[in-house]
Amino acid sequence: MQRALPSQVDEHDSQRGKLRWLVLVAVFCGLWFALIEQRTLWDPDEARYAEIPREMVASGDWVTPRLNDLLYFEKPPLQYWATALAFELFGQHNWSARLWSVLTGLAGVLFAFYTGRRLYSSRVGLYAAIMLASSLLYFALAHLNTLDMGLAFFTEVVVFALALGLRGEPRSADAKIWISVAWIAAALAVLSKGLIGIVLPVGALICYSLLCRTGSIWKKLSPGMGGVLFLLVTTPWFVAVSRANPDFAQFFFVHEHFTRFTTTEHHRGQPWWFFLPVLALGALPWTAPMVCGLWRAFRSRVQSAFDPARFFAIWAVVVFVFFSASGSKLMPYILPIFPALALLGARYLNETPSAVVARQLFWSGIVPALLLCFAPYAVELYANAPAREIAQELKTGCMLAAALWIAGAALAGWAAKKGKVETALIAMALPVIAAHQIALYAVEEVVGPTRSSLILSQQIKPHLGEATRVYTVGIYPQSLPVYLGRTVTLVNVRGELDFGLNREPAKGIPTTEAFLEKWAGERDAIAVMRKETYSDLARQGVAMRLIAEDPVQVAVQRP
Repeated sequence: MQRALPSQVDEHDSQRGKLRWLVLVAVFCGLWFALIEQRTLWDPDEARYAEIPREMVASGDWVTPRLNDLLYFEKPPLQYWATALAFELFGQHNWSARLWSVLTGLAGVLFAFYTGRRLYSSRVGLYAAIMLASSLLYFALAHLNTLDMGLAFFTEVVVFALALGLRGEPRSADAKIWISVAWIAAALAVLSKGLIGIVLPVGALICYSLLCRTGSIWKKLSPGMGGVLFLLVTTPWFVAVSRANPDFAQFFFVHEHFTRFTTTEHHRGQPWWFFLPVLALGALPWTAPMVCGLWRAFRSRVQSAFDPARFFAIWAVVVFVFFSASGSKLMPYILPIFPALALLGARYLNETPSAVVARQLFWSGIVPALLLCFAPYAVELYANAPAREIAQELKTGCMLAAALWIAGAALAGWAAKKGKVETALIAMALPVIAAHQIALYAVEEVVGPTRSSLILSQQIKPHLGEATRVYTVGIYPQSLPVYLGRTVTLVNVRGELDFGLNREPAKGIPTTEAFLEKWAGERDAIAVMRKETYSDLARQGVAMRLIAEDPVQVAVQRP
């Protein structure tokens, strides 16, 4: 029997290796894109960031953002434009509303791989991509329609491009390209969520130059050329929207930046330590290697004019401290630190003995899995009645997700103990990503009926004519206009729409009493309200005919 030649064996092994990676990439993509259509758009954030683009498409005005046909200047328009374009190309769906977040999240994973490979090695790049993609907070926000993932991606590009550009010769073509990329990405970050897109990277650079006692990096940043690129990207929209709306600048730059940061006016105040548990839980199952990588980056000696690892560590701390000092705190705010932490964690794992990696992977999977498994029982014992009911409904999803985490942790620990760290990370990541999807879907099953107006809107639609007026009394369910495909008239509601209502008061009704006077003369109108409001108005003898209801709201029509 003739033996295969060594070259034939090598070619066969290479083909098997390529096939293995193709299968893994296909499985990852299947898990990454799964269920983005099956979950409804939740109030308020997901629905808000679908409704603004829907109105852009309907009105043709892509300069002035409007929410429920009212001026809405809280955020810049980049994601609105991207989602509006998705609606134009693919139609209005849950998945097309989430497409920008899902794609920028995936792009962040790919850029982490690229940067890790360029700065360190292919293995570090792969580890970073695996860790970032499967981190709890990063994955969750990549699959929700909020502005945070777009900001995280563009700030990731800024920070990683700066690292790629500043580490080389300042006059090399490669360095100039990466510095230009950083400036453009900073501009896109500003158009994603505001001035933090440039403030945070500049703050990190200042802290780096002070801590590392070097000013040479500023010469490499090409502020003249970079400033021109930055202004070319950002200025057109800011000029256009300011010309169309003279009140824009004061509201956007003062109210939405200075006031939001320095006060608790937006009712998002939290204690200074708020982001510590957010980071610890949000980084799961990679909390230990990420924190160890961060610590090692600060402890190691800077050996060159620019140390990327030290810069990534400083970036993470600057973002964390900045938002911890803010008067407004929400969990997604620290998302921009995760790509840097993933790269530092990947570098740490690549330099750590496999026996240590095995212990970290095993316990980082087992401990949170056990917590997840027993959480519903703890809630049932100590929480109030509504929370106990929710915990009971979530129990099956929690148990299944926990089982996947435990299986992944056990397999990862075993593989790492055998010295197969790459296999271990994959064995951990894929079950964990599946667990994340199961958890999100379990939350949808519980939260969807109460945080989305899909059920109600489906019942309302048969009663709608072209001239039918829809009122919302005492509430503004933000997903209602999305699923109805039309705006509503607000009754006794202001909140975040206060600015727009002050400019166009005729588009709202200030009190319930004023609404009842108008309702008495209506012939083709529908009103949506909470069930308690419906009961109160029914006791007052208001003429109403019930046409739709969900667990929280009802819709009534003039009889």
